Amino acid sequence: MTAVQSPRRFFALALQIAALLLCVSIHGVASAKNVALLIGVGQLKDPELKDHELGGPPIDVESVRQTLTGQWGFAPGDVHILLNQQATHDGILKEISGMEQRSAPGDTLLIYFSGHGTSANQEDNSFALPYDTGAWIPYDLDSDSLETAQRSLVIGHRDLLPRLKHLDEAGRFVVVVSDSCFSGQVVRAFGLKSRGMRTRYLPLRTRDLGVARVASAAVPVVSARPPPPPYPYQHVVLLSGASDSETGLDISTPEAMAQYPTYDGQFHGAFTDAFLRLLKGQLAAGTFNYAQGREAMYAFLEQRNIQQHPQLLPGIADDSHDIGTLAFLAASAGVAPGAAASMPSPISHKAELHVRLEGTAAALRSKIAAIPGVTVVDKEGDLVVRQSGEKVQLLGPAGDPVTSTSASDPNLLKRIAAQAWLVRTVPAVMKDTLGLRADTEPASRGNTYVQCENFVFEVKLQKPAFVMLLDLDSEGNLTVLYPASPLERRMLPNGVATAIPGADPKDHILVIPPFGTDLVTVMAFEKQPAFFGDLMGAQRFAADSSQADSLSRGLANIVGAISVHQVSVNTYPATGNVTCK
Repeated sequence: MTAVQSPRRFFALALQIAALLLCVSIHGVASAKNVALLIGVGQLKDPELKDHELGGPPIDVESVRQTLTGQWGFAPGDVHILLNQQATHDGILKEISGMEQRSAPGDTLLIYFSGHGTSANQEDNSFALPYDTGAWIPYDLDSDSLETAQRSLVIGHRDLLPRLKHLDEAGRFVVVVSDSCFSGQVVRAFGLKSRGMRTRYLPLRTRDLGVARVASAAVPVVSARPPPPPYPYQHVVLLSGASDSETGLDISTPEAMAQYPTYDGQFHGAFTDAFLRLLKGQLAAGTFNYAQGREAMYAFLEQRNIQQHPQLLPGIADDSHDIGTLAFLAASAGVAPGAAASMPSPISHKAELHVRLEGTAAALRSKIAAIPGVTVVDKEGDLVVRQSGEKVQLLGPAGDPVTSTSASDPNLLKRIAAQAWLVRTVPAVMKDTLGLRADTEPASRGNTYVQCENFVFEVKLQKPAFVMLLDLDSEGNLTVLYPASPLERRMLPNGVATAIPGADPKDHILVIPPFGTDLVTVMAFEKQPAFFGDLMGAQRFAADSSQADSLSRGLANIVGAISVHQVSVNTYPATGNVTCK
C-alpha cells in the first residue's frame, strides 16, 4: 500500500525472522512442557505517536493467555507477558534470552508479538534495514534521529536471530507468531483509512532504501527485490500475519468491527482474531499441523475479504525436517509428534462460484448472472466485479486484482466462467490422506511477485503420488503446467520437495505481462489418472473446449485417493521502463 508520510515518523509492521521447532526425537521427551512469552505494544512512549496507538494488542495478549492456559495446557506460571511500558527494547530481548532458563531441552517455546513494526521492504521506510530482516517496534522507540531509532528497534537480523539461534542450538522447540505487517513493494492497495480503519504501521520520514530500484548494468529493474537469504535455522517455524508485501489490519474502530466482527466482539488484530479462532477449534477440526493451521487462517481472512495473507516459514523448499507437518503445539496438546493431522481441505467445495457485484451496470450484471454455475451474492464472494463507467476490475476475495479491463471485454466473462468450471470440476476432498503441500518459492513473498522477478512452485507429499498443476490465468485461459512431458508423468516420492517447472534457475517462471492473478490448482493422485497420457503440456485451452470436457470427465472418474490445493499467484507491473534479463 502507499505509505502515509509525515515530517518525522515512519513504519510498517513486520518480522522477517523465524522461530523454532525441534526434531521428532526431541519431541519425544516425556517431561516436555510449554513456555510462552506474549508481547503487546499498543501504546508508544513518544507523545507524538499518540494518533497511531492500537486498540488490539492488550486484548490480543490477554485472549491468547487465556486460551493457552485454558485449552492448550500451558501452566499460568509459564506464560510471561510484556505489555506496553514493559515491552521496551531491552525488556523484550531480556525475556527472549531468559526463556532458556525457564525451559529445558525438548520444551516448546511460544513467542507471540502484537503491535507495530517495520521492514526494509517498505519503499518509504526511513531506516536502512537489511533487506533480509524486519523489526518490531517497542514501547520506547526513540525517533529523535535515525541513529537513535535504529538503536531502539528490535531488529530481526541484529537482535532476534542470534537469540533464536541460541535457543535452537540449546534444543528448544520455539514457535514465533507475529501479528505484524511486512509492508513491502506497495503492490497491495488497502484504502483502509478512508473507511475509518487502521493498519499496524506508523508513517515517518521518506528515504530510498534501494530495495525498489535494483540496477542491472545500465538498465534499471524497477521494483525487483533481491532473493531472500537462506533460512537461518535448522528447525524453525514462523507464523506471520502478512507477507513481506503487506500490512495488517487492526480491528479497533467501530467501523472495522462492523465490517469484520471478531470472535468475542472485542478489538483484535485481524490475524490474531483468526489465530484465536484456530486455537479454539473454530477453523480446524481436531488435530492440525502448522501448514494446515496457516492454510485455515489464510482461507478465513480471504473469505472475509481482509487484505492480508498469513505466511508460514520455513517454506517447503527449506523445510528439510518436515516441521510444517508436525502437530501444532504437540507437546501441549499431548499429541504424538508427526501424527497425521486431519481437517477439511482448504479448497472451497461449493457447487457454485459466488460473485459479488459493486456498482455493476444492469447489462453486465445480467451477463454474469447467466454464466452457468455462478451465483451473485451481496458479500464474501469468491470474485468481486467492481465497475466504474466502462472500466471494470475483477478482484479476488481479498481484493487482489485478477484483471482490469472494460465492460465489453469478452475475456472478463471468460475468466469468470472458467473459475466456475473449476469449482464444478475439481473433486471435493474432505480429508487430505496424501499430505499434499504446495506453494511458491520464495515462500516469504506471499505468492506476490513483481515484473522481472522469478519463482517456482514447490510441492511436497507425505505419501508418493502423481501430481498435476492446472493454471487459470487472468484472461480465462487454462493450461496444464505439469506434467508437460512423459518424464513428468512419473510418481513423485514422499518427503522430497519438488520444484516445478524445475530447480534450475533457467527453469524458473519469469513475471511478465499480462499481470493479475493466476489461480493454480495442484492435485495429487494415489494412482495415475488415465487422462495423464492425453495431457497437452503447456498448451492453452478454454473452459468450454473439448480438452476441458475431457479433463472434467477424467477427474470425475478418479480411482484412489486425491488431494487438492489451490495457490493464487498475484503479479504486478514494475514502475518505469523495464527490461527483464
